[in-house]
Amino acid sequence: MDVDVFMNSYQEQMLRLALERHFETERHNFSGRTFKIKTLALFFIDDITSYRKGDDGKKPYILETFERLLKEKLKETISKLSDEESQYKEYLEASLKNIRACHAGYFAQDNSSSDESIAEEVNDILNGKKLLLSFKDKDGNPMLRRFLFSKWTLKEGWDNPNVFTIAKLRSSGSEISKLQEVGRGLRLPVDECGNRISNEEFTLNYIVDFTEADFAKKLVEQINSEIPEAVTLSPEIVQQVALKMGTDATILFVELLTKKYVDLKYNIVPENKDQFFEEYPLFKSGLDSGKVRDRNIKPNVPIKIRKAKFEELRSLWEKLNQRYTIWYESDLNKEIDKALDTILGSGNIFMDRVISSHRDIITSDGEHMSSSSNSGVQYTVNQGLPYGIFIKRISAATNISLEKIHSAICRYSKKYGKLKESYFNEHAISSIIQAFTDWKIEALQGRFKYKRTSSSIGATALTFADGSVRDEIVQGRIGIKMKEGDAPEKYLYDTKAYDSPLELDDIESDIDSDLNGVAEVIVYGKIPRSSIAIPTIAGGTYSPDFMYVVKKANGEKELNIVVETKDVENKSTLRGAEAAKIKCAEIFFKNLSEQGYNVHFRTQLNNKKMLQIVKEVINQ
Repeated sequence: MDVDVFMNSYQEQMLRLALERHFETERHNFSGRTFKIKTLALFFIDDITSYRKGDDGKKPYILETFERLLKEKLKETISKLSDEESQYKEYLEASLKNIRACHAGYFAQDNSSSDESIAEEVNDILNGKKLLLSFKDKDGNPMLRRFLFSKWTLKEGWDNPNVFTIAKLRSSGSEISKLQEVGRGLRLPVDECGNRISNEEFTLNYIVDFTEADFAKKLVEQINSEIPEAVTLSPEIVQQVALKMGTDATILFVELLTKKYVDLKYNIVPENKDQFFEEYPLFKSGLDSGKVRDRNIKPNVPIKIRKAKFEELRSLWEKLNQRYTIWYESDLNKEIDKALDTILGSGNIFMDRVISSHRDIITSDGEHMSSSSNSGVQYTVNQGLPYGIFIKRISAATNISLEKIHSAICRYSKKYGKLKESYFNEHAISSIIQAFTDWKIEALQGRFKYKRTSSSIGATALTFADGSVRDEIVQGRIGIKMKEGDAPEKYLYDTKAYDSPLELDDIESDIDSDLNGVAEVIVYGKIPRSSIAIPTIAGGTYSPDFMYVVKKANGEKELNIVVETKDVENKSTLRGAEAAKIKCAEIFFKNLSEQGYNVHFRTQLNNKKMLQIVKEVINQ
């Protein structure tokens, strides 16, 4: 049995995979950027003579194999580059002409070596970090070195923020040494100008053989389970997340307040914390769950849309995707003025912002440990916002005119006295918006109608702008969980993706068999997340969960059913904001029916089956 042949073959496959990962990362970090990111790969090997020639003349297998594979990969990558990637092509062509300059090694024996070329390599790795991260030297020549070889974890204290791939061509080593190896690549990278890149998501490719699969699995689970979740937010954090979501920070904050995820002081409501982070994962600090993942596990694949089935519900889908606005039944100017006067005069709006800290002190008497708490420090922030910005932000979130907001503040000042400039702060903005939203939900529910706008439908989650059906949709738009097996033939998609057990039950339910020939479900499917924009009086939009097309056996007009699923026992369990949205949806679909389009909206709670809902609609 030739064990060496097996090992050589196995290491070659690992080298090949490492180069595959490296070049897909390098291309992303190079092409289309104003300031490029130098991409490094780190290889750990078990024998220095497999990379450098020894005194016994042994063939340096890993070196020769690596250079051969690198040459092949360079040619392959160059052939796939577009015309817009000419700079990257030049860089790879320079690498192809000088393969030897692309890699270097550092080993303990190098400290006693008299070879000048080896000494240069070692110096570049250990002391030339700036040059190693550059694409050109001072004379304008390309800096090609980006593949580094070492036996263990390099010299203590060495790291480089731009290591994107780590390949271990040898096993063994303690848990600490393994973590040190991974740590070489868990850094925020810098671009060619030395700027730290903190506003993008980067991935470390960590490649090990089967003997370390358990360690890799534990590492993934450990990092993903130790995600620090904040207990309080700040205006700055909300602003950052709002930018990523493409929305206004004030609107987002009001949304969080309305859903009872945070309070007016930006504290996360403890009992709603899990649901908050599930719905708004961008607020998770540090490594988000799933940021570290095993690339050997098959990734989520796009879900296919069954085009023939879509045609059965095209009419319903196009009706749902038309744009509507809210029209109130009467002039609300006087009521809004009165509401603003009540809100501003509540005594909870205009005040200085007070910031306080909580301090836990842990002490030990040598045998036992104990903790004590105190209030820490507290101080007042006297800096407010410019008045113009203050009222503009309230106007943007509430749709109240600037003139009306200004008039209300003037009435308040006349009654209670001139306001300090510091009172025009973030606290006052969020308090006014939240109070006005609460007033609208209580005072205006049922006093409005929906009117269709003249804007065209355009592209939707399931169709292109010309109305043609898309081939597939991203799984996350349908459901975060997936169950193996074929989806029912009348289901809109070929895959059973869902968010809750109730949704899965709806997908798998065979309603037709219990309808006794009275009616037939023609097609049904989950409505892609946030794809239907029904305006609500609470602000923002609303999108239900399921759509059904049902045809009666007696030839009567087919029924269109839209369903909101809630995995709760009864309506009293629903939060106020959710109940308000559902009430708006009821009015919206009632308006559609009044306009001659037959749509029935129902709310499905946990104690009700879809069959019951369909039967109710049929018998209505």
